[in-house]
Amino acid sequence: MDNTTRGKLQPYMGMIKLLSTVSGLVVVSVGGLYIYINHYLDKNYPIRPEITSKATRKLLRGAALREHIAPDPQIAYMFMLSALEQIYSDGDLDESSEAVQEIIVRMAHAAAQIGEQKPAKQMLETAWDKVVDSDGRIHGLGDSESWRMQHVCRVADALGPLLMDCGEYKTAIRTYGTALQAARTMQNNDSDDLLLKQANYVTSLGEAFAMDKDYESARTLLSSVLVDIKKREQPKNVVDKWTCLDAVVMLDLAQVERQQGNVEKSQQWAETGLQETKKWKRVGACDNCQAHLLSHLAHLSESQDNVKEALGYYSLAIKHFQDTGTGNMEQMDTASRQLKQRLLESTK
Repeated sequence: MDNTTRGKLQPYMGMIKLLSTVSGLVVVSVGGLYIYINHYLDKNYPIRPEITSKATRKLLRGAALREHIAPDPQIAYMFMLSALEQIYSDGDLDESSEAVQEIIVRMAHAAAQIGEQKPAKQMLETAWDKVVDSDGRIHGLGDSESWRMQHVCRVADALGPLLMDCGEYKTAIRTYGTALQAARTMQNNDSDDLLLKQANYVTSLGEAFAMDKDYESARTLLSSVLVDIKKREQPKNVVDKWTCLDAVVMLDLAQVERQQGNVEKSQQWAETGLQETKKWKRVGACDNCQAHLLSHLAHLSESQDNVKEALGYYSLAIKHFQDTGTGNMEQMDTASRQLKQRLLESTK
């Protein structure tokens, strides 16, 4: 192995197409705005104290800016790559350090965002192997058990969707299962944020089981998490991170039932989910879920040759897109026109 700075960086330099200019690396520095941004980043995305170099900290501050305030994942990747180069040059931290591992996971997430799924997946799988053994046991990287559990969740949050996208459903099941175990082991695991994280992992597990055609396991998991979500949502009745998660699970259940040929149950779940999304106006998560539910109901009606009902749902989906900008307008419009043409031809 090449232990020089350049050698250590090579895996991350060769994996994605890097910008040939640094013009996008400029950080806003206009008086009060600069102070406010710095305060916001320090509070919400603090840099680890063991990173002491001012130059490195500025690079990581720039990366956070490009991740969370003025998003540009390719520029964020370059900031972090430069920070990693500085860290390796200084020689204070090695690749197995907590700080470096956190940066690598962020780099992988940025790579995935710009369409470089394969290298992102490779980076995350390497990071995963450093904290989880082949039997799924969380092991010794890092100085504390708390950090290991948090890091397992960090890696799973980025790796899980990539595994699903490339059809590695069994690996996704193991990944989300380990992350759920980690989330339940953390201190304060009954805090609202951790309960939400656990609910999301159970939902993701249900989706992975469904894609792997283990519908019974999927149904069991999704039904159980729906009960938990309802308990969290109903007492508050305010918009927060839990809002419309129940509708997402109902959509998942509708899709499971459809895959098993249970059309009536599928429609019931989708219609119930649709009513949930309508309770909240101009909430992004609800608007997005409503678009998927309308599409599901339209396709379901069309599969049952209920043409008028299908056209009604397609029309609602198109109007929903016009009102909120969510959904696939082109797909819905094309499907609607094709169905109208079929209806016209059948009446000749």
